[in-house]
Amino acid sequence: MKAYQRDFVDFLTEAGSLRIGEFTLKSGRVSPLFLNTGLLDTGSRMVRVGSAYAETMLEHVGVDGFDVVFGPAYKGIPLAVAASMALAEKGIEKAFLADRKEAKTHGAEGGESVGKQLLGREPAADARFVMVDDVLTDGATKRDAVELLRRIAPDSTVAALLIVLDRQEVNASGAGACDAFTADTGVPVLPVVTVTQVVDYLAEQGRITAEDVDRCRAYWAEFGTEAAKEWAAGTAV
Repeated sequence: MKAYQRDFVDFLTEAGSLRIGEFTLKSGRVSPLFLNTGLLDTGSRMVRVGSAYAETMLEHVGVDGFDVVFGPAYKGIPLAVAASMALAEKGIEKAFLADRKEAKTHGAEGGESVGKQLLGREPAADARFVMVDDVLTDGATKRDAVELLRRIAPDSTVAALLIVLDRQEVNASGAGACDAFTADTGVPVLPVVTVTQVVDYLAEQGRITAEDVDRCRAYWAEFGTEAAKEWAAGTAV
């Protein structure tokens, strides 16, 4: 893990957003680890999230690999603002953009999309977007956003989707959310951290018991993606 990832895990645990225990998910599974992004709701916490997103973009996409930070409504909007501000703190100016849940029907200016479907500057036809959101489950909202961007900017590229955490968990059909999203859209998913990185880091720091580590390994051995299963079995490289 990079320093910014370790700092981000520290921040999530200190904020109470990332917890170890027993948590019943919507799926009915009882997970030993839970992430509540709803607690990342203050100015200082958004600064930390924006900084982590900026570092992830720069590491994996590169400063010259994108033009616009896009946040799908609604949760993605403050994340796009926070990430673009964090980039600006590094001397990197990138536009931020968001969509509207309902197209505006009056007072639109600056083109067919701006003021009607988008909040922000009209993107170039060949714009390169990085999309940001908090988590990825079924990905429906983000798939719709990719389609919207490609319709509005027909020669554009969505370079990546950034999320806080990859749970590395499969659904009832055996598909991992990140892999399924990339297969459907061609857009790679970049988490700031993965769940296996989180557990390993907390274990190294002595901040999680051996019993909890065993519970995490058992859970992801049963419900994890292939990479998570390899981690759980101790065979990951």
